[in-house]
Amino acid sequence: MNRLSLALSFSALLPLVAIAADEPAVAAPAPAGEVKAKPAAPKDEAMALFDKAPVVSALSSDLGTFGSDDPMERADLPTRGVITLPPPADGYTNMDHWHQYDWKVKARRSGHYQVRLTYRLDHSTLGVQLKHGETRLKKLLLAAPSSRRAYIGEIFFSDAGDQMLGIYAPPSDVGAGFEIKELALIPSNEGEPLVKQAANGQITLLAKDATTWSENMRYEPKTEKNCLGFWTDPADFAEWEFEVTKPGKYQIVVTHGCGKGNGGSEVAVKIGSQENRFKVEDTGGFQNWKDTVVGEVELKAPGTQRLVVNPMTKTKAAVMDVQKVLLKPVS
Repeated sequence: MNRLSLALSFSALLPLVAIAADEPAVAAPAPAGEVKAKPAAPKDEAMALFDKAPVVSALSSDLGTFGSDDPMERADLPTRGVITLPPPADGYTNMDHWHQYDWKVKARRSGHYQVRLTYRLDHSTLGVQLKHGETRLKKLLLAAPSSRRAYIGEIFFSDAGDQMLGIYAPPSDVGAGFEIKELALIPSNEGEPLVKQAANGQITLLAKDATTWSENMRYEPKTEKNCLGFWTDPADFAEWEFEVTKPGKYQIVVTHGCGKGNGGSEVAVKIGSQENRFKVEDTGGFQNWKDTVVGEVELKAPGTQRLVVNPMTKTKAAVMDVQKVLLKPVS
């Protein structure tokens, strides 16, 4: 995977109706108990705002829930680094021709996130749009008398700090039939969601292809880094999903760097139930790269696998930086 594990449950998609586009000008959230209104505009002009931008589908076109294009969420989805937001206490604004919900998020790190909305909806369908900066994501929500989850798409935080998110919906009796229960931001990656095995059998897991289940650790794209850095909390871990076409035994090689005086942390590399551990070596600098042979693993069957790099201990300021992990076929 990873833009979350996807499983193809049905062979055909229901058409995704074009919905929410460039949203109206953002209004400041109304104080609790106060409904804020915008001067009336011709209704056809206001509603035309929900028809302009192209549809952005969430994650993939695989059907995970009947009648939906949402993926099936993996049962063991990690919670580390997931940002969960309750319904906005005072961030709801009832405009003349749309409704908007606003959140202010304090992000601890930069990175990519999938947006998952948990909601209740009495209507048959409802089109919504999510805005973050210049990003616009549209989604057709299906009826959910009790509760349902929908993946809206992916957003990117270029920096840590305050982030603004907004959801916009047309006014078709929204207040009576639409309820937001939670907005969740789930870590994603910047590269390939599913790494392919090379013709020579080698599997190359680059830093940008990792999903960073983390509070601090993140992918650093600068040319001189191009690595997973800021690994200051051993609870943070990295995960790659890859496809095996040639089963067999593989040598695990981790390309890492470690600043002077920071060596000695213990790190586990896991694939399923197989685990190899190594002690991080001081390489004289976090971008002074060294290949370390961690051990061997047997990939017994073709198919999708996940590799996890998970620190067990941290001896000094940071565990290490990781540029890539290689799985090399054993002759």
